[in-house]
Amino acid sequence: MTVGNFREPVTVLVGIGVPVAVSDVRHALELMIDWPHRSRRTGHFACIDTCRQALNGRCDTETAREAFMSFAESAGILMPPLNDAILAGQSTPVAGNAARA
Repeated sequence: MTVGNFREPVTVLVGIGVPVAVSDVRHALELMIDWPHRSRRTGHFACIDTCRQALNGRCDTETAREAFMSFAESAGILMPPLNDAILAGQSTPVAGNAARA
């Protein structure tokens, strides 16, 4: 694994809900820097600091990933894992339909 790359991408929804896979610290930091000023709060600045520390070798890449995921979740832009999203959209079978299957 290259320094700065996440072990697994973090998918966030940007703009009008377009999914973007963030796979490294630099991309996470760019998104944080471009985040609208009116929406910035404590978690935002903590995430920027953690990403910068990771890029400078002062903290682990996965620590930066966790900080980014935490921020994305609190901001409502973290896309749930695909399996969870699919399962949440499934309905339970109707009793009569189950008997015919």
